[in-house]
Amino acid sequence: MQLFKKVIVLAIFVWAGGAALQAQSEARKIVDNMARAMDQVVTLSGRIKRIERYEGKLMKGDLRFKVNSNPRKYYVYNLAPDEGAELLKVTGWNGEKVLVHPNKFPWINVSLNVNSSDLLANGHHNLTTVGFDFTNGILKFLLKKYDHNFDEYVKYTGQEMWLGKKLDVIKITYKDYAFENYTVLAGEDLFKIENKLKVPCYKMIELNPGVDAWDDVKAGQVIKVPNAYAKEMIIMVDPLTKLPVVEIIMDEKGLFEQYEYSEIKVNPRFSTMEFSEDNEAYGF
Repeated sequence: MQLFKKVIVLAIFVWAGGAALQAQSEARKIVDNMARAMDQVVTLSGRIKRIERYEGKLMKGDLRFKVNSNPRKYYVYNLAPDEGAELLKVTGWNGEKVLVHPNKFPWINVSLNVNSSDLLANGHHNLTTVGFDFTNGILKFLLKKYDHNFDEYVKYTGQEMWLGKKLDVIKITYKDYAFENYTVLAGEDLFKIENKLKVPCYKMIELNPGVDAWDDVKAGQVIKVPNAYAKEMIIMVDPLTKLPVVEIIMDEKGLFEQYEYSEIKVNPRFSTMEFSEDNEAYGF
């Protein structure tokens, strides 16, 4: 009888260990498939609802977009705020500036730098982060950095209903999330540091009193930066497309960012007028 009990205990232990390994391998499979799916996106259209913490308040936005990856082309139609405002940016055109149709007084189109304070107002990111390229870059950077401890940081927590769909939920937790000093190099601004370290530009503004904008730093200045993009990331993945359709980003204060993708069309065929100010469907 004693031997029988030992066999049962051992079997339960082996089963539990196997179940844990299976859950971990499922997380890796989903993450790898997600990275491959994002790599295969050449053109994309859809809708993004966002929540971003700005000056302590959660600011909401809603937009429709079209993106062409190579060469880079972006079209955005704002649903909220500033309903009807349109943005158009095409590599090699308009002096690399964003053409803006404000859809309000004084009713004239203007061309602005992609990092213009007018375009960044109450938000975290510029136009070039629309789509999945920005998320893909952060994900690959983190996977490379933490690959040897993947199962410690990344967990599959099952499926959850969102937007009427069952989505696979991946939770990425950075147990050693902290802030460290960084010395600004010549020619760097906060967006360049964001791209280099894969940490949020706006988080650096929050962390450094006296730094009021992305270009408000100079060479030799020591600033605080996070050692990872977030303390916790919850990514909900569409099992059919393998793409991340919900991204919830948490820091030490709570919700930092949330993005919700819908109406997604992967690799649609765009006409030659799709990214043109002369498109009759646009207001430029």
